[in-house]
Amino acid sequence: MVTEIELKYSLLESVEQVKPEQVKTIISQLLSEHEITYVFQEKQLSNHYFDTADFTLRKNKIALRTRGTQCDDEAKQFEQTIKTSGTVIAGLHQRPEYNIDIVDAKPIISLFPDNIFQPSMDINLLQQKIVELFSTHFTRYTWLVSFADAQVEIAFDCGEVACQDYANKLRIYEVELELVTGDANALLMLTKLLFSKLALRPEQLTKAARGYALYHESIASTVDVESQSANDIEVVEQLTLPIIEIPKKATLQSAFTHGIEFSLNELQLCVDRYVETPSLNVLSKISEQLVLLRQGFWLFDELLTPNEKAIRNELSYFIRTIHWAENASYIHSLINKQSSYQKENQIKHELITKLQLRQCRYPKESQVLALLHSERFNHLQIDLLSLLLKRCTADSLKANNNCSLAEFARSHLTSSTKQLSDELVRAKKTQSVNSIGLYLTAHSLLIRALLTASWFSCLFVEAENEIVNRFNMPWLDIKQGISELQSLNLLQQQLMHLPQHESKLTQWLTTKSESLITALDQSTAKALTMKPYWP
Repeated sequence: MVTEIELKYSLLESVEQVKPEQVKTIISQLLSEHEITYVFQEKQLSNHYFDTADFTLRKNKIALRTRGTQCDDEAKQFEQTIKTSGTVIAGLHQRPEYNIDIVDAKPIISLFPDNIFQPSMDINLLQQKIVELFSTHFTRYTWLVSFADAQVEIAFDCGEVACQDYANKLRIYEVELELVTGDANALLMLTKLLFSKLALRPEQLTKAARGYALYHESIASTVDVESQSANDIEVVEQLTLPIIEIPKKATLQSAFTHGIEFSLNELQLCVDRYVETPSLNVLSKISEQLVLLRQGFWLFDELLTPNEKAIRNELSYFIRTIHWAENASYIHSLINKQSSYQKENQIKHELITKLQLRQCRYPKESQVLALLHSERFNHLQIDLLSLLLKRCTADSLKANNNCSLAEFARSHLTSSTKQLSDELVRAKKTQSVNSIGLYLTAHSLLIRALLTASWFSCLFVEAENEIVNRFNMPWLDIKQGISELQSLNLLQQQLMHLPQHESKLTQWLTTKSESLITALDQSTAKALTMKPYWP
């Protein structure tokens, strides 16, 4: 058995993206320019993945694969592999792996060590029941690199994932760096080198995971056509607060790394969603995850080194870079024909035109995709991964005896909630005409309090606890109300630039705003009476 440690990256797929032969040339030239020695090889790989019809192996977190490898005119060689469950952090995959040579592409399960399987599994019966689910076929270009007292294999894979009797296929177009020997830091250093020439993003899913998804899709397409139309129905997204799962017995240092790991994984999942289906909603989620990450750096500021504080500055840079997505979402909600504003026939054609022109000034999807694959954004993620690896392996990190995690979390929860409550109390005491500005001012304090709750609420109650949900709900209602207020405020600003005064629309906006302020006041009154769930 070996433990596979590798970084996986997808290349940006677009008309501007370099072709496979160009990727091969770029990597070879990059290594030569930096005087890094390597051995190059090109292979044709055919992989076949097996499981039972009821996914016995998958349920036991086992992936079974056979691989046929051919180099030039040599005879094809076959190997069977089992990979068991491991960890994925920011594209870094670590999994136990078992490899055995075989004579053809048919697996022989009994050749694997018995301790891989549950004692209750009948190996002979399992052998009879396994079938091929999907396959991957690709060309693999590899560079076996000697670098920083380590050996690393850089691989560029280009091909496809396919299921038998199913027309849809998934493209494989990715770069992997696998540690052969030496320190894992060599992976990070080489990866940063690749960022300078290739548009990459961390890949959370293995080829096997993507193949399973394609297989399930092939089954769904033949089983229930009617369910597809049901999935097309728009579902209203419920107000929820992301909760970071931090062990209650964690130290301050380990709580920080738990939170960063959770938030970084969520960020990369959001990036994957945007690449698959670009939308302002998903881009806003990316912004939220960046803000959640940065909040951890503020909360644990006293534990940070100067280099780690520099990471916080980079997070702030990208938050500012895509902050426009929030305003773009407001405009989209105003000009969308299905919006309540349009249905009430209150927005004039001239105003819609002005809003559309303003929306056109925002970056296009292609520009956002380029940003998410950029060298700087990849450097941020690799620096976060490096932080996690260093903090998880450093022997010098000890528990802080002066302050327990519970005391630390309680202090931040109390402080952020009090600052927000004080600000909202002032908003309630003012006239409604000033309440709009005060609620907008309170927005940053509200976000800070909700982010702090995301980090620490699990330390005092169980996940998804009803007490936490009840406490958070009025605050989330206020957050949504302020978002609607920002939409109305944006509409009011654009209204001032129309050639003629629209008294009817102005009155409608005033009435809407007053109604929203009333609702916000009610939510605020409820929020201020909520008893904290932390002791």
